[in-house]
Amino acid sequence: MALHKRTLYQDQTTNLSDDVICHHILPRLPCKLLSRFKVTSKAYHALIAPKTYFATLQSLSPSPSSTGFICVNSRNLSFLPHQDDIGIPDPSLHFMVVKSLQDVKLLASANGLLLFYLFGGVNSLCICNPATMEKKILLKEEPEENITKEMGLVFNPHVSLDKYTVVGPLFETSSAGIEYTFNVYSSQTGKWVCSKQKVFMSCSRNAPSNPVYCLGLVYWSCVDYLLWFDPEKDRAGTILLPYYYGSARQLVEAFKDELACMCITSRGDIEVWRLIGGTKWNRLYKLGSDTLIHEISCAHCFGPLSDEIGTRSILTDFATPLAFDGKSMYLSVNMKEWHRLRKNRLVSNKRISFDEDVLYFMDRVDDDYFYSDSESDANDDCEDNLEELLCCDMLIGKLINTGMSVIRTNRNFRVFYYHNSMVSVPPISK
Repeated sequence: MALHKRTLYQDQTTNLSDDVICHHILPRLPCKLLSRFKVTSKAYHALIAPKTYFATLQSLSPSPSSTGFICVNSRNLSFLPHQDDIGIPDPSLHFMVVKSLQDVKLLASANGLLLFYLFGGVNSLCICNPATMEKKILLKEEPEENITKEMGLVFNPHVSLDKYTVVGPLFETSSAGIEYTFNVYSSQTGKWVCSKQKVFMSCSRNAPSNPVYCLGLVYWSCVDYLLWFDPEKDRAGTILLPYYYGSARQLVEAFKDELACMCITSRGDIEVWRLIGGTKWNRLYKLGSDTLIHEISCAHCFGPLSDEIGTRSILTDFATPLAFDGKSMYLSVNMKEWHRLRKNRLVSNKRISFDEDVLYFMDRVDDDYFYSDSESDANDDCEDNLEELLCCDMLIGKLINTGMSVIRTNRNFRVFYYHNSMVSVPPISK
């Protein structure tokens, strides 16, 4: 019987056609295995080359084991939920020839490509693929002050493997409101061009921040609405964000081909909304702080003595949403700040504003102040802040401490959706 099963198994595997292997199996393998598979034969080495149709297939069906979230800490690229699964050959980014990751800011992620801004004398934008260790330095903008460091990246291998676009939002304010324009860089032209599209919002003075790529578009958070731009069609517009009772800490991020709005309300509730049809928000989950199931206890999630203040107050004042994977939301909790305020007897239910790099989570903007990334980058010597990483299963309402930490630096605190890809960085036309 054992011999019969083994023979049957062998017959099934040998009947797999090259088309099935090349188009339905190999593109779903993680990059670590693909790198090893390339050396088995010349045919497979040519197939997995980055400038072939294989890169498009891989983008259409990314390997779950090579999919996650990426961020930058003071030493290397870091990945959630598991560092080792993504399989980046050089997480330190030495191939980018930077002295330290403190000299880079991760701006955007799109289908395996990353957009960085390089400081330390370089002062330029850089496109790279960390899986293949390729990079391209972009031409500086004219005038250079147009570099906002809130730029979005558009790369859609389903449409073209030879083109990416970088979009920088610009804005001017007046007593009547704010007008947004867009500075666009295309790898096919190698030039910056100002789009003809303009978006005016009356009675608003919200600077764009937190660029997110999804399905060919770039979105920016503007406190109570999203600003979006489509470089392929040269169109732009706005989308109202979900309404929350009272103040809320919210974040819009992408996962696969969906845009999600994560929120921690002033009541300590955790909510996740999904954008449908590009215009309408549908609430997927809502969990009250009093209904959350802790892994063991509140103290196990948030540390000793946290029972005294309660889950609601900790989530409201000290938690920041980071990412949503379709089932679970990842949050960071600034327990160091909580312990400091508790020691000084300053703990209250009021909203707490952290350093300037997370001001875009606030629910209002003073009339005389606009968030400027260059202002937060000016304070390069601020101490890294280590925050606890929590995971909330939105299906069953279980909140657990992952045992991992997130390093919030002055330049890098965002988490981006990312999946490995063997795609080549498109050349820049001259």
